Amino acid sequence: MTSKPGSWASKFRCATLGVWFACGGQSSFWVHLPVAAAVIAAAAWLNVSPVEWAVLILAIGGVLTAELLNSSIELLVSVLHPQHHPRIGQALDVAAGAVLVMSLAAVAVGLIVLLPPLCGRLLGS
Repeated sequence: MTSKPGSWASKFRCATLGVWFACGGQSSFWVHLPVAAAVIAAAAWLNVSPVEWAVLILAIGGVLTAELLNSSIELLVSVLHPQHHPRIGQALDVAAGAVLVMSLAAVAVGLIVLLPPLCGRLLGS
């Protein structure tokens, strides 16, 4: 069954295609996926609380969202202005910086949530 353009089904289909494109076509996106999987595995092994799960999921989602937005800006720029321009280069750097800031914040969240129970498990306390 085909959905009408502009329908919710069509919008979800397009959004899903965008995520699949990022998974398959953007090498930067693949950097974050193994880290996210490791965090999820560690959280499951450490039996974190529901609130800690929520915080970790929000951090992971934030990083992946920032990467998706960065990738979309890069794709648009490559079509609309393929030649180098210093201001466009700065805009791309700012978008990449957003991914870096979110990634560092997610690392901090991961350490705050996972490090105490991990130390407890490893040190036997």
